[in-house]
Amino acid sequence: MTALVKGRRRAGAKAPLLRGEIGSKARSRLNTRQHIWQVICELTRAHEWFTLAEAVKSTASCATSTVRNYLFALRNAGYVERRDASAQGGNVLWRVVKFAKAAPRLRRDGTPSRDWRGQQQLWNAMRRLKSFDWHELAAVASTPECPVSPGTAQRYIGILQRAGYLAKVQPARPGRRARWKLRFDTGPRAPRVVRAVHDPNTGHIHIGPDSFEE
Repeated sequence: MTALVKGRRRAGAKAPLLRGEIGSKARSRLNTRQHIWQVICELTRAHEWFTLAEAVKSTASCATSTVRNYLFALRNAGYVERRDASAQGGNVLWRVVKFAKAAPRLRRDGTPSRDWRGQQQLWNAMRRLKSFDWHELAAVASTPECPVSPGTAQRYIGILQRAGYLAKVQPARPGRRARWKLRFDTGPRAPRVVRAVHDPNTGHIHIGPDSFEE
């Protein structure tokens, strides 16, 4: 199976792609969450209120527990509202009250995932800077609400470099850090680093739990 393919910069070159046979579990938690979010936003716009069963049916491929858990995380974060009419013989109803294009990235308790925020801030900084070392990148990416350590920046640089997103413009020397520049700017949303397992017996890539950030 082919892994992450590095491409050379040339006219019309595209960013590296994850290739190979992808099984059903290769739908990452990121894509699953985005799919659920789009579905419940559409249900809210069309009918205002919807049931869990309607949301699950509309997603077609998501488990009931996955949709339920994400709805509760969204409620804890203030993105959706829940109305319980079961005492009157009705259903528990949901609706989105705060819309966004991208699915909110949340922990179980509804708090934002700091991991994704840090990666997004690093990516934003990379897009702004002409070149950078890992220490400079961490300083530019950090905010009071979500500081990014130099070690985190160094690891993210290393992963994106191996994936082909970055080019080294200055090698490291005694007393001088290596410098990098963004080679593939694919858009405003940061490439997400997730834990992945490749099973050579099945050819499947398992990317995180089919849920959301812990």
